Amino acid sequence: MRRIAAVGLSGVLMVGCATTTPYVGQGPHRQVTRGAAIPPIDFVGNVLALPFKLILWDWRFANHSISAQTEAVLVQYLDARTLPAFEDTAYRLNQYAPGADVGALIHNRHIAWPYRLLLGLPTTLIFDVLLPGRLFPWGDYYNPFTNAVHLYSDEPPIALHEAGHAYDYAKKRYKGTYAVVRLIPFVDLYQEWQATGEAVHYLVEIHDRETELHAYKILWPAYGTYVGSYIFAPIGTIGGALLGHVAGRAKSAGRRRYYEELDAGRTSPASATPEAAPLSATLRSGQAGAQP
Repeated sequence: MRRIAAVGLSGVLMVGCATTTPYVGQGPHRQVTRGAAIPPIDFVGNVLALPFKLILWDWRFANHSISAQTEAVLVQYLDARTLPAFEDTAYRLNQYAPGADVGALIHNRHIAWPYRLLLGLPTTLIFDVLLPGRLFPWGDYYNPFTNAVHLYSDEPPIALHEAGHAYDYAKKRYKGTYAVVRLIPFVDLYQEWQATGEAVHYLVEIHDRETELHAYKILWPAYGTYVGSYIFAPIGTIGGALLGHVAGRAKSAGRRRYYEELDAGRTSPASATPEAAPLSATLRSGQAGAQP
């Protein structure tokens, strides 16, 4: 989600006011840590994120107030996937923990030390220590060099998407190389689509229809910002998000019709599991079929 910030902080001139509510946790989990609510900090973070809330048309994006529902969805997903690196991933919910992040960078045995030193160190110092997402509007993100997910949005699909990044990396043998190749143009589109596909696949797997339908409306516009940024940022970023909104809502509507027909016995469940396909394919077909 960090690419959304490419639009620039100039958009804060459009802001009005923002509010936040105290964080409510659903209970302890060994991989999840939570930041205490700090109303002045969370208020500023909310305000700075307003331009990006508008781009995604989602007030809960980077609202710095993660509900019990979102945390419960995340914890359920963590318990449903088992890979060594994935089970070591830390999840920081609206938390600024620079010491823990630097320590995780040093001790992350899943990525070789040259990758952590040359790319992981500056990445961690900038985004986790000096300009943290607790205040700055980078959005939610996964840092593979610390193997930590940072969440600031009260959106279950976003939490699953970022956890999906961790799961995607956990499946790779050469995780450091996989992190570095993201610097190559268009590789990030593949990695983002993998994470989105994993999130949607999981929601279909657990038969959470409403969250699945909502996921298309938030994850596809977010993906559109990545695509659009290659055209002409920030105009292309906004344009990509708009196309993502159109495609995501068409997809959501198509899946809702499918479920209605399935419940009515007018179709088979064979297409219940979406498979990854480019947004352009959905736009060309004019309907939402079986892609995430």
